[in-house]
Amino acid sequence: MRPHIDPEDRILRARREFFETGSVSEQKVSALLLRSWERSRGHGLQASSRLLRDAVRSSAPLDIEEANAQLIGHSRSEMERLHHAFSGENWLVALVNAEGVVVRSVGGQHATTRKLVSVLHPGADVSEKTIGTNGPGSALVERRPILIRGREHFLDEAAEFACAAVPLADPFGALAGALDISYLCTALQVDPLLLLATAAREIENQMIDSLHDINVVRFHYRADMLRTPYAALLAVSHDGYVVGANRDARATLRLGDSTFEQLEFSSLFDLSLPQLIDASRLSTPALLHRHSGVRLYASASEYRGKEPQYVASAHRGAGVGSAAGVARSASRAATHRSTASALARPSDEPYLMADSRLEASFEKARRAFDRDIPVIVYGETGTGKEVVAQRLHAGGPRRSGSLVAINCFALPASLVESELFGYEHGAFTGGRRGGAPGKFEEAHNGTLFLDEIGDMPFEIQGRLLRVLQERKVTRLGSSRETAVNISLICATHRSLPGLVAEGKFREDLFYRLSGVSITLPPLRERSDLRQLIDWLLARESLGAFAEHAPYRLDNDALDTLLNYRWPGNVRELRSVLRAAAALGDPDGKIRAEHLPLELVKQVDTAHVNTPSSSCTPGTLAAMETDAIRQALEHHHGNIAATARSLGIGRATLHRKLHKM
Repeated sequence: MRPHIDPEDRILRARREFFETGSVSEQKVSALLLRSWERSRGHGLQASSRLLRDAVRSSAPLDIEEANAQLIGHSRSEMERLHHAFSGENWLVALVNAEGVVVRSVGGQHATTRKLVSVLHPGADVSEKTIGTNGPGSALVERRPILIRGREHFLDEAAEFACAAVPLADPFGALAGALDISYLCTALQVDPLLLLATAAREIENQMIDSLHDINVVRFHYRADMLRTPYAALLAVSHDGYVVGANRDARATLRLGDSTFEQLEFSSLFDLSLPQLIDASRLSTPALLHRHSGVRLYASASEYRGKEPQYVASAHRGAGVGSAAGVARSASRAATHRSTASALARPSDEPYLMADSRLEASFEKARRAFDRDIPVIVYGETGTGKEVVAQRLHAGGPRRSGSLVAINCFALPASLVESELFGYEHGAFTGGRRGGAPGKFEEAHNGTLFLDEIGDMPFEIQGRLLRVLQERKVTRLGSSRETAVNISLICATHRSLPGLVAEGKFREDLFYRLSGVSITLPPLRERSDLRQLIDWLLARESLGAFAEHAPYRLDNDALDTLLNYRWPGNVRELRSVLRAAAALGDPDGKIRAEHLPLELVKQVDTAHVNTPSSSCTPGTLAAMETDAIRQALEHHHGNIAATARSLGIGRATLHRKLHKM
């Protein structure tokens, strides 16, 4: 068994061997780090040199800002986001141009942070040829994400620092610079490379979105990923030639480092650019096929022939009152069905898939349901369990049959048995003449949905188990068995394992039902609240009673809705919006005073009691988790590809997934 060697001790041994012999034996350092050390030595640098605070390319901040204005502009919002996330931490976020010169840095006011600022200030040269191995400098050379800790730096004086950096590429594939997070070598609560990977994609996407005289085409294998940093983006000229692409477009289309000379959009896909633009005017993402047959979801912007535009508004949702835009899109859709062949089939409840966790849960349930495996849907009241059941049935193997639902909580215990299994004439007083089939028979060749299964009377659970095992049902008052062929979905707001432990739910029935279980997040934890509000308002605007301008929220009303806890979840939100629309101004504007008073009071109280600190370590952990989840979804669960895109090792990713 190999003895454990402390990582710090391993690096010290490797440094000693490298500077004494000029090489390092295998497995002591990574090949990437060894290459960087060799390059640093080739530049004539000495480990003992004191260069960090003297490596200045320019001392005129205004000149630096002017020369790098576009790069700074594209990166500003993401740098601010990272800066606010790390407030209270000893971190510094730096932007470096392609030559290795720091063009902007933001950090806190801590004394330790000021030490970082003294090295990473605008004008400082952090290129590898100037100060040796370091995060941003080495990332520019290797053109890949890099994390350099402590004595992995070439210079001894940099041993107290750690720096993580990702390179930035412009729309044409050229190196634009690097984004860096530097900190003192202390224990980390999050992996900075994960956060940087997402930020870098946002910046590169903004570069494409800011181009003029082009159309921007977005595509992905999944519709819900089109507005995430992991969407593939192409810049296409008005005459149909590809002139730029982000990293995901290059990877998806296998373009490599192509400069797109005479690459026509129509040579890549089954639709021409004008056809895609027409389809994108409708509210549903277009279906786009590669000539190889691969299906993608896509959208295309209108031609831009004026000043550069930034992607912030498109990426983060339209402004207040965007329900009006949704309503207009839906109205246009009704009058342009002739072009709808290029569109994905719209859903009755499109908001269901807007949250990535919700979509992942549904996909898990769908795959099981398609194989005739029972599904249990957990979730608070109003989270949409019945909507999940409807959608599973609509796409399931027995969709040609009926979806038959029974609420086990709403029926008296005395009626549950007859409702489920049916009864013969004369089985009990008050029964229908001739008897009646039960829900199992009604659901034959279809789907049975047992809502609030946790409230089913204990004495009925044994009969339910037998029917599920034998696939035969016997009506009350009869001895004749009837075969039933059903798919089964159950839902509950209660913990079935907890009920089993309490002796209130049969353990054997629980295991019979537990093919696959999913949990729907409450509305307060969903990432798509804003989209859901817009969609519900648009639906209300197009309703039978809407005879005025589409409904829209003012800032105060929107802020109130976004900060409310929503104990009643989607059901409560729908009711609140419907009432607010009825009370709103004649021009369709909904103000905070049109919302329920108790709702507004609760939000105001929560604001008063909320700590003022801008971000906590928990928020950083949430950002890291979100970055991992989006990358996993983008790479269809491929661990190796996900780890590579995030700039971390597979073992590290497995460890983080285990903690999630």
